[in-house]
Amino acid sequence: MTDESIYFMESEKRIADLKNMPAYLAEINATPACLDLFTREEQFLTTSLEYQLKLNKSSKAFTIAGVEIREVVATDFGITASVMSSYGEKINNADLKGLTAYTYTKLNKEKVLDQLNDCKHILGLITTHAAGLVGYKIDAKYITGLQGLVAQLEQISKLPQDIIKQRAIDNTMYEDHEKLTKKFFEKEMDPFMEIYRKEYVEFYLAYVAARKVRHHHLKRKAILPDVETTTGILELLVLDKVSMEPLPGVQLLIASLNIVETFDEDGETYNDKIAPGSYQAKMFMEGYKDIEFSFVIEAGKYTTLQFVMEAV
Repeated sequence: MTDESIYFMESEKRIADLKNMPAYLAEINATPACLDLFTREEQFLTTSLEYQLKLNKSSKAFTIAGVEIREVVATDFGITASVMSSYGEKINNADLKGLTAYTYTKLNKEKVLDQLNDCKHILGLITTHAAGLVGYKIDAKYITGLQGLVAQLEQISKLPQDIIKQRAIDNTMYEDHEKLTKKFFEKEMDPFMEIYRKEYVEFYLAYVAARKVRHHHLKRKAILPDVETTTGILELLVLDKVSMEPLPGVQLLIASLNIVETFDEDGETYNDKIAPGSYQAKMFMEGYKDIEFSFVIEAGKYTTLQFVMEAV
């Protein structure tokens, strides 16, 4: 899945989680159109999670194993090539001296079949110069280790084509589902939720904050909270009270954390690795009334808050 899809699914989860707030749930249940939309949104989310499970269970395990093995291969054969080039300088052998090109970076970045062929080339040179390389610590035991790595690499290069094809099919089906889900939001749910700009602004702000594909790949690499981490994440969104449009340029001050920053073009800030606890903060911008607020950070969780700023 792309970073954008990861964050889009996170958005789906956050929208569904709004029903966990008693006040919002009461409003949802009391309004037939709202209840219908949130029910269907949960159905879209359920299907998204099913596809995510499929994609994680298909070739992902092979891919992860392949990455790990390839890194070990690149490290060990990169070192071996370097040592062999040293011996090549001593005996003035062009083939061995040329092994300086077989670095970790080259071996790790190239395609798996190219990496496999390069490793076999190095093993072939070891066989040819075995006697002289023993003194360079490339002995029988060392060679056996290299041969074992090549055997593992060969298995990775033979990843079953049916698994690859099925993953491609699942991924295409998810992309089609994601398109339908986005259309549902853009054509039905987003337009309806506009009513809460007048009827229930807190609910509207919570929806807008959940709805945003926040900090997708255009802003940062997708890194989701880890339940085992000891810190938390703070996300803020600020809108103009009249237009309900994002307010870029607002200043954020959290004195106890030495945080002083500016809301971006989407009216957002993002701060991670914050120690759990209660904090005081202030938002201010020329022409608007200041906002002072408190927030609580929990380990391994997002704290998401939304505000509207009123012009002076």
